[in-house]
Amino acid sequence: MPVNDLSIALLITLIGMGLVFGVIVLFWLFMSGLVRVAIPRERPVIADEEKAAEGQGLRQKAAIAAVSVALAMNSQETPKAYPLPPTVLVNTWQAVMRARLLSGRREGGQ
Repeated sequence: MPVNDLSIALLITLIGMGLVFGVIVLFWLFMSGLVRVAIPRERPVIADEEKAAEGQGLRQKAAIAAVSVALAMNSQETPKAYPLPPTVLVNTWQAVMRARLLSGRREGGQ
C-alpha cells in the first residue's frame, strides 16, 4: 500500500494533537492532585457552646455589616454621563474630496 503525502500529513497532525491533549490531561491530573494535597478536607469543629455562640454572634454582625454596606452603596447617586457630541454630517473622505473640489484641484492633475 503506497503512502502518499496527505496520509503522512494526517498522521503527523494526529500525533501532534494527541500529544497536546495528552499534556493537557497530565496538567489537569497534576493540578487536581495538588488541590487534593494542599487543601484540608476536614472542617474545624467547635466543641464549646460558648465558642459556638460567639461564632453565631460574629456571623450576625458580619451579615449586618454586609447589608449596611450594600444599602449604602445602593443609596449613592450614580454620576450622570455626559451627553454625546452631535454626529458629524460629513465623514473625512467627503470633507477632503469637497475641499479638493473647492480649491480647484482634481485627482490626477491640478
